[in-house]
Amino acid sequence: MVKVEASLRAIGAACLLAAAALVAQPATAKERWRAYTYNAVSTVTAAKGLKAMLDDIQKETGGELTIRLNLGGTIPISATNITQAVADNIVQMGDDAFFLGSVPVGGVVRLPLFLRTRAQFERAWSIEEKYLKAEYAKKNITLLGRYIFPENVFWSKNKLTSLADMSGQKIRVISPEQAEFVKLLGGIPVTLGTSEVAAAIDRGVVDGVLTASSGYGYVWRDLLSYSYRLNVSYIDSLILVNSDAWQALGPATQAKVQAVVDAHTRRITEAMAKEDAELTRKLAAGGMVITEPSAAELAEAEKRITPYWTQWGEERPSVKPALQEVRKAVGR
Repeated sequence: MVKVEASLRAIGAACLLAAAALVAQPATAKERWRAYTYNAVSTVTAAKGLKAMLDDIQKETGGELTIRLNLGGTIPISATNITQAVADNIVQMGDDAFFLGSVPVGGVVRLPLFLRTRAQFERAWSIEEKYLKAEYAKKNITLLGRYIFPENVFWSKNKLTSLADMSGQKIRVISPEQAEFVKLLGGIPVTLGTSEVAAAIDRGVVDGVLTASSGYGYVWRDLLSYSYRLNVSYIDSLILVNSDAWQALGPATQAKVQAVVDAHTRRITEAMAKEDAELTRKLAAGGMVITEPSAAELAEAEKRITPYWTQWGEERPSVKPALQEVRKAVGR
């Protein structure tokens, strides 16, 4: 009997040790996320890059995190509500270029004609980043990174070879800042998500758009006849994750995901920059009228919009520190 009791006690002790070990070293739960992008066409460089990024996340985490990408228009989330959908954990990851209504400070680097080169944009974004992250944290969102579209220029199915030709044209925009510039040029701004644009051009809801050649200028080439190469701004697209979902991953997995996001957003940015000029040449060869603005037109456009930079900051007191810091850094 004594031996039996001793044996039972030994078994019990072994079970307790095993249980303690399980508590101390829990098995990693596999996470399944949904991601949503405004990009509506799977063949554009941005969408292909996002898919590669999510595939790499699954690979690098050993399957601990799998993320399914939903293209724009495939689930009932409008392009302007992606930030809110991430905050509400409807989707755990968002690819958002339409965020200015939710996070106005992001408009600092989007002000029309404000940052004339990619280098200026990068410098300004590095300053703005801390402000963006702070605002997103208030919404229970973690900002992981961004990729950048090349020059966003004007496109139209109607004659558009000068500033004067903008008068009366309905131009699709993605932000209030772009809308203000279109109005100053005599145009009529219309805000639409990417998935809505092709039908809108076809039906005459809009005459043209603001986009890059490697964004959707090439995709919509059969609907457009003119490209006026006035670079209104570079467009940053943010990679956002719900903070609760992010914290559930644990530090080791977070580090792997962040490294993948950093690598792939750089690749997307560089790939689009590299192909933009080549796609523009293809469009010209295919019959699209490509027009570079003259120095006089550039000067005139900047003269019209410059007062708006200050006005924009005055109307948004919360963004003034970021705007002032960027203006000082880039000499604008």
